Amino acid sequence: MEISRRADYAMRVILDLALLPPGMRARARDIARRQAIPYAFLQKIIRDLCAAGFVEASRGRRGGVRLARPAGSITLLEVLEAMEGPIRLNRCSREPHLCPRSSFCAIHPIWAQAQAYLTHLLGSTTFAQVAVQARQIRAAQSRNGANGANAFNNTVKVPAESVVR
Repeated sequence: MEISRRADYAMRVILDLALLPPGMRARARDIARRQAIPYAFLQKIIRDLCAAGFVEASRGRRGGVRLARPAGSITLLEVLEAMEGPIRLNRCSREPHLCPRSSFCAIHPIWAQAQAYLTHLLGSTTFAQVAVQARQIRAAQSRNGANGANAFNNTVKVPAESVVR
């Protein structure tokens, strides 16, 4: 499974907006520059994010793009699935009744556990949490130069009880 460039860029857009003070707007061209997203592609992504209810966009002198909801209420899973559709590692992990081998397949429980872990991780991680990590990474980079990000452990912890056994 590989996340599309479209989904990756959508995540970057939401994070970029989550790093702004609440309610503040950003110009699409500024987002494109900061996030290294081609401007024409960014416009399409912003339209999709608007349609999904994650961002609001307005034109004009005081226009721009802003989050439609607080960053703490938007999860990575929501945005990813809005861009890609439901996440599934394989068909049987999402719809076991369609797999004739699911009742005796030794690999099926592993797919199910990986699916549950990924869904839990992305569904329990908000853009407010990611924004905190992004600020910490920036601070480490400022203190330590360009290699500061390498010194920062930016992994997201998932509680052991969330993993299906």
